[in-house]
Amino acid sequence: MFKVRCFVFGGTHTKGNDVRKGVRLYKCHDCGYLFRSGFHVSDVELWTVFQQQKQTVKKLSVRFKMIVATVKRRLHGIKREWVQPPLNGSGLVHLDVTYWWRNFGLLLALDTESGKPL
Repeated sequence: MFKVRCFVFGGTHTKGNDVRKGVRLYKCHDCGYLFRSGFHVSDVELWTVFQQQKQTVKKLSVRFKMIVATVKRRLHGIKREWVQPPLNGSGLVHLDVTYWWRNFGLLLALDTESGKPL
């Protein structure tokens, strides 16, 4: 017999609990989580598609069959820690910015060892 798997705990000790708006809800007896069966996307997959494939919130909502507000809420709740990639070599970079207007300017970066612009 097919048992619905809990998205949080991963166990199959679940039971049909209720019907809301025509959708069957299930309850996990291991962790108490109330969920519906069907397609579920993890936070890691959602963030990867958003970040790596440069998808908009609207495109994510169509792809994962969620409303836009749910996609925004899920993306806002994802906590990722940024790790500084290791740097190879040594040296300094000199930066200089000149602004002509509020949103218009020029950024110049020079390598100190060679004196060439980057």
